[in-house]
Amino acid sequence: MIWGLTFKLGGLYFNTFRKPTSTSAILTYSVPPFTTIRGLLSNALGLQRDDFSLQDSFKIGIKSVMTRDASRELAKILKLKGTGKHYQRSFPSAPIFKEFLVKPSYEIFLVGDQEIIAGLYEAISDPKRPLYLGGSDELVEIEYSKPTMVREITASEVHSAVEGVHPNSIVEKLPYKFTKRGRDYSLEYLTVSVPQADAIDLSDPVKCFVFGSVNVAAY
Repeated sequence: MIWGLTFKLGGLYFNTFRKPTSTSAILTYSVPPFTTIRGLLSNALGLQRDDFSLQDSFKIGIKSVMTRDASRELAKILKLKGTGKHYQRSFPSAPIFKEFLVKPSYEIFLVGDQEIIAGLYEAISDPKRPLYLGGSDELVEIEYSKPTMVREITASEVHSAVEGVHPNSIVEKLPYKFTKRGRDYSLEYLTVSVPQADAIDLSDPVKCFVFGSVNVAAY
């Protein structure tokens, strides 16, 4: 049997999901990347910073509920220097444009076996640490429902972000997971289309999961 868990994430003030490839400006994704969602859940479970054990335990679906166009401000960014092993009294700084989202809201769908979903539900309802979304000072409000069984179908109408490039949507190349290569980790990306309206109508049906009246593509 396949189990699912739904919860809503609401930014209290401002949220930024920084694009790691942006250099001359801090640009934001329109939705939280898969790695950000896993990080939030790892934080709720009390896992260590570099613990990637959750990556292959469940699938994630992302639906934008309310996101305005990104705003922009001029921020003063400190630049790191040295190795970090010794105390530094001052750091060089530079002004840089930073994008941010004002009180964004998202619906997150988790799909997995009953034991995993039950553990995530307990973690969300009673997190080990304060939860944030994006920057460490960007706190988040969570509304969640109890786990439920879901079924897998093939559909051409999808209400969540779906893999590939499709019309009437915002296309994002989101960080998906970390893969260990020797002593280091490399970052894998997944290109998805985020519906601008309630759903995306696809020319070719895809596999998705039914949460009530919502068809969710989860990865």
